[in-house]
Amino acid sequence: MEKMHRSRWRAFITLLLCLGAPAWLAAAQPLPPVVIGLTAEFGVQGSQAAQSIEKGIALAIDEINAAGGVLGGRQLKLEIRDDRGVPARGVDNFADFARQPDVVAVFCGRFSPVALEIAPQASKLGLLLLDPWSAADDITKPRGSEPNYAFRLSLTDSWAIETMLEHARARGINRIAMFVPNTAWGRSSEAAMLAYANRHAALRHEVFWYNWGDTDFSDRLAQARAKGAQAILTVTNEFEGLPIIKQMASLPAAQRLPIISHWGLLGGDFGAAARPYLEQVDFSVVHTFSFSDPHGAKAQTVAAGVKRLFGLEVSQMRAQVGFAHAYDMTHLLALAINKAGSSNRAAIRSALERLDAHEGLVRHYAKPFTPARHEAFEKRQVRMARFDKDGTLKSIAGK
Repeated sequence: MEKMHRSRWRAFITLLLCLGAPAWLAAAQPLPPVVIGLTAEFGVQGSQAAQSIEKGIALAIDEINAAGGVLGGRQLKLEIRDDRGVPARGVDNFADFARQPDVVAVFCGRFSPVALEIAPQASKLGLLLLDPWSAADDITKPRGSEPNYAFRLSLTDSWAIETMLEHARARGINRIAMFVPNTAWGRSSEAAMLAYANRHAALRHEVFWYNWGDTDFSDRLAQARAKGAQAILTVTNEFEGLPIIKQMASLPAAQRLPIISHWGLLGGDFGAAARPYLEQVDFSVVHTFSFSDPHGAKAQTVAAGVKRLFGLEVSQMRAQVGFAHAYDMTHLLALAINKAGSSNRAAIRSALERLDAHEGLVRHYAKPFTPARHEAFEKRQVRMARFDKDGTLKSIAGK
């Protein structure tokens, strides 16, 4: 009898433990993180764009997690992959992230050829691609009947080229020599030039193609002058932008032409590297954000966060557009996760299209995205800038 009593008591205790264990375990175990991926060109020598984008995401995550995270207490976590600016590597990295169920979105880097290859995979795999830099127009273009999973918080080539040409025409420049890379970025920029030229009959332009890694532009510069160009419009990264301005500066002063540049060269430390030539050449560049421009309290708070988290003054940070765009996009993503009420990728995509107003670092987002518009910027965010003697980028007044 006593043995039967002990057996029943053990069974009762076991039942209580079984019933109570889930609550105890849930209380003891932290909620799993919500993961954000980043595939970018970390291994490209001299480039600081990927690192700047990473810092923008990291600071936003730090702020969001300090405020309680998302979905009632889940922390955001960043995982990075190096694609070295190679499209195939970017696609492989993106597919790897897609296989991880906790990953809700993946940021790309600054190279449009990589983003253009990833974008159709984003729709196919049902994983958000968030673009904080790459400018090729077609990155966010809908593809067939598949839901569009590509969202951008950056400028586009059309807006960049239009702003550069408007800057030229305001100075009485109507004959342009356009230096473009033989890549998807170059072709996107050329298409934007042709579209603008079709609307402005007085504009004349000649296209000069080059390959990434080219360092000798002297013949092209001579041909541009011979054809009557009044300015050189360049679509380059810092690797090609530096020899172009150097070779322009080496010409006699009367033969030097203004250079109006796309923003790819902002991904490195072009301002410091080109400092000896910037006083000799009329050089301007299109951009969207610089901490050196006047800003309000938001920018001051972010600058303090940069100092606290990275030990940097914002004036020391290069590739600032990537930082600012990634920072704002991460906050928008967190808002979408909470609006969706889950980490379901499709639900977050839908929530991104229905976000309410948000006060960001770069701008006030009245309605960041819609089902028909996956661009968080407008052309009016795009402006022209120059480097000062210290290599600091400052917007041109009224531009």
